[in-house]
Amino acid sequence: MANSKAAPGNEGNPWIKWACIAIAVVGLAFYFYPRSRVELDDQGYDASVALYRICNQKDTESLQTVAEQVAQWQTEGKLSEQSHASLQRVIDLADEGDWNQASRECRRMMEDQVQR
Repeated sequence: MANSKAAPGNEGNPWIKWACIAIAVVGLAFYFYPRSRVELDDQGYDASVALYRICNQKDTESLQTVAEQVAQWQTEGKLSEQSHASLQRVIDLADEGDWNQASRECRRMMEDQVQR
């Protein structure tokens, strides 16, 4: 006798489909959400390049050296506020051990300097 019920894989819960679509839409919105560009001065750019290498190598000693240099440039007025704030965010992330996020932040900063 044939079973009149459909196979379990054929029945789709519409809530699951809509939840997946909603998650995808929210993810795309966050990915393409416009963010403000970071404008670095020359020393800020040089420091971001150094920080990018440091973050990829997870080099805590060099991180402290660059952090001290950035602080010195800030007190001497050789670094803009925006450059200092952006670099300090990366330094803080790396100092907390979040090397991957720090590396991504550095890359974004450097990409923002490219004239498009």
